[in-house]
Formats: sequence, C-alpha cells, structure tokens
Amino acid sequence: MSLGHPAPPQASRTVDVSRLLALSSEGASLILGVFIVTNVVFTISTIHTLETRWPAYVAAVIVSAAGVLLARPHPDPFPLRDSLLVVAAVVVSTLLISWTLPTEGSPGRASWHLGSNTWLLWFLILRGRTGLAWAAAGAMAAITMVWTATTGRSALTGLTMVDTQLGLLVVATLFVTSLRRTAHRINELTERSVDAAAAAATAEAGRQVRLQRAAEVATATMPFLRRIADGAPLDTQERASIREAEARLRDSVRGRALATPAVLDAATAARARGVDVTLLDDRGAGLDSGDAMARVDDAVASALAAASGTVTVRLLPPDREEAVTIVAIDGDHVTRTVLDQAGNTTAA
Repeated sequence: MSLGHPAPPQASRTVDVSRLLALSSEGASLILGVFIVTNVVFTISTIHTLETRWPAYVAAVIVSAAGVLLARPHPDPFPLRDSLLVVAAVVVSTLLISWTLPTEGSPGRASWHLGSNTWLLWFLILRGRTGLAWAAAGAMAAITMVWTATTGRSALTGLTMVDTQLGLLVVATLFVTSLRRTAHRINELTERSVDAAAAAATAEAGRQVRLQRAAEVATATMPFLRRIADGAPLDTQERASIREAEARLRDSVRGRALATPAVLDAATAARARGVDVTLLDDRGAGLDSGDAMARVDDAVASALAAASGTVTVRLLPPDREEAVTIVAIDGDHVTRTVLDQAGNTTAA
C-alpha cells in the first residue's frame, strides 16, 4: 500500500510479511482506495437510519485515516506509536457509531465500522502487532456488547454482531504465523546464498592473489635460476643481483604490508651500502588510511637512507598504540623511531 512515503533503511535482502505480501505495491494501494471508498459509500447510504449523523462522518474519516497510516511502508513490526493510533481509531469509531445505531432490528450496513475496523486489525496482525490487534478487537466487542445491553438487548446479541469479525482475526493470526515461518525460511536461504557467494568471492580473490604472487616470484627468479642451472661460474655482478632478488623476496614474504615499492627501493639501496635491513609485518595489513601508509613509507625510506649497520623495521599488531618501530643499530649507538596509527612520529 504505497503512498509515496520513503521506506526506512533496512537490509535490502531481508523478507518480512509486509514485503512477502507486497504491501507497498500498486495493487495494495488500489485495495486501500477501495477501502476508503467503501467506508464513504456505506456511511452515506446508511446515514438516514442513524439517530445522530455527525458521528458516522467523523468515524468514516478516522477509520479511513487509520487505513492510510497502516499502509505506511515500514519493516515489520509496525511502529508502536502508529499501531496505538490504529487501535485508538478502532475504539473511537466504535464508540462514535454504536449509540447512533437503530435500537430495534438489525443495524445492517449501518454497522459498517465493525467490518472496516476488522480490516484494520487484520493488517495490523500482518504487520507484526498481533497482541495490540486482539486487544483492540476485545475493546470493539466489549463496546458493542455494552451498547446492546444498554439498549434493551442482551450482551450476547452484541457478541453475535462481532463473532464473524473475531473469526476473521483468528484466520489472520494463523495466516500470519504461517507467513512468518515462510519469510524466516526465505531469509535463511538468502543468508546462506549470500554467505556462499562471499566465501566463493574470497576464495577466488585469494586464488588470484596467489597466482599474482607466483607470477611475480617467477618473473623475479626464473632468469637467475636458469643462469644457475647453466652451471657456468657467476661473476660478481650476477651474485649481487641474485642477493638483491633474494632480499626482495624475503622482504615481500616477511614484510608484506611494509614491502611497498618505495620501501623496497630504499632497502635495496641501503643493502648496497652494506646495511643489514630486516622488514617484519606482525600486523598482516597496512594502516587504516592511505595517507598513514604514505607517511610510513616516507619515514622508513628516510631512516634507511641515513642508516648504517643494522636496521629493523617492524609493523606492530593492530591492538597497540604504536604502529611501526624503526630500530637502527650502529655499533653501540641505537636509534629507535616510533610511528603511531596515523603514521606520525611519536616519542620513542
């Protein structure tokens, strides 16, 4: 029963009874229009049988407005405040019309409010407010029984006026119970399919990463492996190139997130000067932002450019205030630089 109101945020794949019955569809809006027109027609066509006419007009407006409110798109259960307004509409409309009905004979279509209120309560049950719907139905039945008892009839007569309506609400309760089970099964199947798709995507992404890493390793090492397999003696330049390739591979495995092109180039240049460089990633991922990692790259590259002796760069686990440590040892002189989670230098 879509009326142009924006639907509240909700998980797009979650199914509830309202979505299962397409209560926001054009067909539901058409049903709402028929409901309002029916209220107006019954009110006008039976107004001459009532002792006082204005309560019927007011009741028609209240009941129709409650139908419009109940049609508002919203995930189940329906909002409590709006549900209470629907309950109030049922009670008030019953009070307004009951004591204006003819006191002799069957009221006939003049008691149209009973059917219209039952329609409201039917959809209130569908929208997850079964307890409130039955409370309103009990109030409607009680008011009707009091009216018949105070107008020369028995309370049982009032009960017979609403027994069909109560039976319809029993059907609605059983119906919505079945629909909720169906919606729950649909949601379970949907969740499983989404999880399966996510797992497949993760596995495929991991496979692609492994293939990429394998291709990178092959590109970096195959020329040297072929050269070694030739059996000819290696010259000094070739040995240096092999050591450089081995160091880069070790950095990419042990350093992982630290092994960016800028850091690897700086580490290669430092090793060419005789510096012993070690990159360690104990975090398993980079820092939270690209800017933070850029600052880390700059700090590490600067430290390696100025280093001599031994340098160890470590990316720490994510549950610590310190993010990166750079420890440089040159004889008895030790320098320790600490970077925080934003990549900024802090006190060591």
